[in-house]
Amino acid sequence: MLAALRLPAVAGWAGVGLLFLLAGCRHFDPRSYQSTDALFRDSMREFRAGRFRTAAGGFQKLTLDLAARDTLQTLAQYLLAECHFGQQDYATAAREFRRVADEHPADRLAPGALLRAGDAYALLWRRPALDPANGLTALAAYQELQGRYPDAEAASIAALRLRALHDDFATKEFENALFYFRRGAYDSAILYLKNLIANYPSATVVPEAFVRLVRAYRAIGYREEEQETCEHLRQYYGTRADVKELCGDGRLRR
Repeated sequence: MLAALRLPAVAGWAGVGLLFLLAGCRHFDPRSYQSTDALFRDSMREFRAGRFRTAAGGFQKLTLDLAARDTLQTLAQYLLAECHFGQQDYATAAREFRRVADEHPADRLAPGALLRAGDAYALLWRRPALDPANGLTALAAYQELQGRYPDAEAASIAALRLRALHDDFATKEFENALFYFRRGAYDSAILYLKNLIANYPSATVVPEAFVRLVRAYRAIGYREEEQETCEHLRQYYGTRADVKELCGDGRLRR
């Protein structure tokens, strides 16, 4: 601030712009702070400006310097996790969010921390075709959140996340079923389709899974199973054009 006051007067907005430029270039070194309040304030400034790497340095120091009972301790841990999330280091973010939830289960930030841990694992999965381990961990985090904090706002958000994850898992099962279906391995395709329908009944791909199930039963002559599945399709998805074409009005079409 003193340096800014010594600058020569510059006419118009150019002078104002120069002042802001110099202020923005001020070096942030967490090691130079003696006051945890000042360090928290300036770490928040870096965080809000999107400078997550430098902000993380400040919050990391705060987690070491603050007493365990200090009200800022949990918040500093949470914001440190958010800094890793902002840098797309989702594995570290997930681990840090879990620390908040596990070490401070009664804190108001614990439900949100579990939600964000689930979000981080979900982003590590990215595509249904990949190894589902991270997707399963995300699923477990959201379910844990609903079990431990059912009345929290984060639990309501987790319900939406779970629905999206179920769609992803169902899509993976459906793609596996199609792999076998296209190769004429209908028994294997049927196993995947039935597993999909049983485990993810609200997934958006379920109607198509039933349609494929009818086609698989028809291909190998499982007439009774075909009839039962068609009855279900007519009852719940009877307005779909492919259901009308495949199952008709109750009489199986060949």
